[in-house]
Amino acid sequence: MVFWIGILVGWAFAWLAVKLRFYQTWALVFNIIISIYLAIYLQPVIANIPAVGDTPYSNVLTMVAVALASFLVLHGISYTFLTGQFNVSFPKVFDTLGAGFLGFLTGFLVWSFLTLLIYITPASQNTFVKEIGFTDQLQQTSVSYISRFCNLVNAVVSSKDNKYSAEETIDKLLKGAISKSQKKTPEKPEPVKPTKPTDAKTSIIKQEQLGPPPEPNEDI
Repeated sequence: MVFWIGILVGWAFAWLAVKLRFYQTWALVFNIIISIYLAIYLQPVIANIPAVGDTPYSNVLTMVAVALASFLVLHGISYTFLTGQFNVSFPKVFDTLGAGFLGFLTGFLVWSFLTLLIYITPASQNTFVKEIGFTDQLQQTSVSYISRFCNLVNAVVSSKDNKYSAEETIDKLLKGAISKSQKKTPEKPEPVKPTKPTDAKTSIIKQEQLGPPPEPNEDI
């Protein structure tokens, strides 16, 4: 079910891309890819800030904030200096098939990022969430798809000393989310059960209930 929703999101982005045409779609795709890349790679850095806190949903809130802020800034820059200033005409094949293809890939990327946000929350461990399609196979598909785009950006902007691939970075996020969700609350101390009285105490209690024993008769 979740996978087919991703396909529908991809088709919705494809329809939007055909309306925007290839030039505007290319700028939109670039902004989305960079925003998701920054959200994934800046999250571990921002998480070390003490003011951010360490809650089960802090990772998701951080990534959403970084992605939205990055997209708005990049979209504003691209509109101010590129798409808002002039238009580049392409053949009709690019404006329809090319733009639609880019839009579909971008839509599925956005949906994969949204599913990743769900996987790094404690809600992913819920039985109902797993039943509607958030399985381990979907998680691997989403991570693999996002990693392809992030590794492309990494190959351009990252230094050679950076040995961490996108797969390793996302895997750390998932492991950190699982460890947070598995934190146990302090167990309540069990009530102390009353101990059974010993045989000696039991005999004393019975004797007190029956009264003093009768005095023995003395034979003269």
